[in-house]
Amino acid sequence: MNEAVTLEHVNFAYKQGVTVLDDVSFQIAEGEIAVIAGPNGSGKTTLIKLLFDLLTKQKGEIKIFGEPHDLISVKKKILYLPSDNILPDFLTGREYINMMHKLYDKTPDAEAITRLADYYSMTKSLDELMEGYSHGMVKKAELIAAFSIQPQLVVIDETLNGIDIEAKEVSKVLIRKFKEKGGTVLVCTHDLELAEELGEHAILLYKGKTHREIDLKAEHDASLTEIFRTIINFREEDYVI
Repeated sequence: MNEAVTLEHVNFAYKQGVTVLDDVSFQIAEGEIAVIAGPNGSGKTTLIKLLFDLLTKQKGEIKIFGEPHDLISVKKKILYLPSDNILPDFLTGREYINMMHKLYDKTPDAEAITRLADYYSMTKSLDELMEGYSHGMVKKAELIAAFSIQPQLVVIDETLNGIDIEAKEVSKVLIRKFKEKGGTVLVCTHDLELAEELGEHAILLYKGKTHREIDLKAEHDASLTEIFRTIINFREEDYVI
């Protein structure tokens, strides 16, 4: 099976000398739902920004679909749903989605967008300015754009934690459907239960290091939460009130 994402010995530190990623290496196969799981501050978002060339790589190698990650031709194949809410609020949701299609040289499929908007209870809201959107509505607009564009790789950074329960369940189904059509999905999350439910391959990141990779399709002795407790040497008896 071909590799969608390959990281080899990637290191990154900010100017003040704080090491964020320390010799990170892993591979994600094409057509896989992979999860990078770890607590806040473990380096997940920095890793994804490097993957998308939003931060300049300092050391190591990053390839996407076998090519250097910083090529324009590669960037047309990948889509990033960040954890923040920085979107053009002077546009309506529909205008935003159409703009995203233009960036990816795709023609918007009005029927598909209408169907996705219905799934996310956004039918009326798509024609309203995004400046009036709640946090959850912004995330839904991003997800509608991603699932209608259908790039080869979608990276979701904590987005599913900002939406309501129904929308979260819808997203899980659509992610699996996207994978069935040959798409690759990488979910970054600190929600270990979500990681275990959704992912096929988990990369456990803690303090900038890849501590373990787990095949979630196979039998394993402990839950991701139990494994992380071992990694961080967590003991209940250490905590009192």
